[in-house]
Formats: sequence, C-alpha cells, structure tokens
Amino acid sequence: MKKRNLYILLLIISAAIFSCKKEYSLENGGDASPLIVGANCRISQIAYYDSASGVPLGSIAAKINAKDTVTEITKFDSLAFTILFYTPITYSIDTVRINADEYFLADLVSGGRISRLHGLTDPTDPFSPQFDADYTYDAAGHLTTKTYSFTGSPAFPYYEVDYTYTGGNLTSMMATDFFTGELVQDAVIDYYSNITPKNYLYLFPDELTYTHYNQFFNFGKKTTNAVKNLKVRYYDPGNIVRDSTVSNFATYIMSRDNYVLSVYMNGDDQFSIPADAGKLNFYYKCK
Repeated sequence: MKKRNLYILLLIISAAIFSCKKEYSLENGGDASPLIVGANCRISQIAYYDSASGVPLGSIAAKINAKDTVTEITKFDSLAFTILFYTPITYSIDTVRINADEYFLADLVSGGRISRLHGLTDPTDPFSPQFDADYTYDAAGHLTTKTYSFTGSPAFPYYEVDYTYTGGNLTSMMATDFFTGELVQDAVIDYYSNITPKNYLYLFPDELTYTHYNQFFNFGKKTTNAVKNLKVRYYDPGNIVRDSTVSNFATYIMSRDNYVLSVYMNGDDQFSIPADAGKLNFYYKCK
C-alpha cells in the first residue's frame, strides 16, 4: 500500500513539473528551451521578488491576444494575495479606452503609436479636472515631448516633459511647470554599453500616475542599451531639490536570443516602473 501511494505521489510530482515546464515554454514563445524567447516578442509580465530571500512580492501582467492587442492589465500583490489594479481595455478605431473617462489615442499610420492621453488629474475622482497629454516623436521614432493641457477650447498648456537621447538611449528628462518655468522633476539615466537587449523596458521617469500602461502600449522606439542606473529628482518651488529616487540595475540574465530574463533593481522603487525594487523577472508574448 505504501509503495502504491509513493508511486501515485511521484506521478503527481512528475505531472506538475512537466506542466510548469510547458507553461514556461509557451509563455516564452513556445520554444522547447526556456532560454529561447522567440521572434518578435514583447514584455507581457514583470514579476518582482525580494532580492535577499527570493520571496515573491508581486507582478504586473497584460493579457495580449493573438492580434497582439492588450485586452486587460492586472497588478497583483503576492504577499497580501490581492489585486492592486485591474482594468479591461477596449478599442474603437484609434481610441484605446481604459475606462469611461480615460483613454489613449493611437496613431494608426505609425502602427498604433500612442499620440495622446486623455486623463483625470486625480484618477480616483471622476469629477476632477480633465487633461490631455500630447506625445511628440522624433524622426527616429523616439518619444521626445509630452505637453499637458487642461481639456477645453482652446487648450491651455500647464506642464511639459522633454526627453533627451544619446546614441539611441534616453539619457535625461526634464519636467517643467508652464506657469512658473520652474523644474518639477528631472532625471539622469546611464546604460551598459555592452548589453543591447531586444524590446526591453520603456523608461519614462516622469510618469507617476499612468505607469501601469507604460510597458504594454506603443510609445515609440525603445532605448538601445540596458539601463544601468536611474536617478530622478523632485523639486519644490525655486528649483530646490525636495527628494530623489536612485536605482541601480545589476546581474542581467539574458536569453540566448537576447531578451532580458531577469535583473536586480537595487535601491529605491521608481514610480515609473510598475514593480518594487528587488529581483525582476520578465515574461514575453510573441507574435
């Protein structure tokens, strides 16, 4: 009887291992090797872990259908076992609607690149003032400017974000109050010159509120190299630094076909990256 029970237990364990391997393979493009992600793939999930203990902290994931369309986004707290954020995404021609009050506009001529965000100054309050953020791209396809205006006619700009690129990498950001001309935020980003991953992170250090969508929609051409460190500074009136967040990225693990599988983000959390500092694991959806 004991032998029979042991045999059944081994069968269950073997089936579980096979199932996990199969799921991992399919998540990464269907290749038999977990080190091969696949052709034409993009991030579909970021899972983050405590860097010392390896305990899962949470994840953010997009459900992407066979047409390469994002249909929902979910952020999950693994410690509390609760959903922190969930939104279904609906589409109508060039409108990517995230709820009844907020939406993105996609430029269909450029392959669905985001051209505008219509949002709420306080997304938790549907009666808060509405704004429109217009996105400008350079000839290479990099996002260079976001101009924020209060919704109305005529549009009334109040805030602008400018990005600077060097060698195909986003190296600095400045966010300015239109009324005063003073800095609200700025950032400096450094990169590993010897790591050039496929379809890696968007890095928009100014993002505070709409970060859940950063990695799953089309915001133009991504940076060439892998981020090494990111420093963001926040200012009080008079261009006085109030606070800063500094993160360093180390120990990149790459797939054989040059996608990032994991990296350690040490230091501070970054508002613009929808994951806590620690070990970040990346999963992909391939076309």
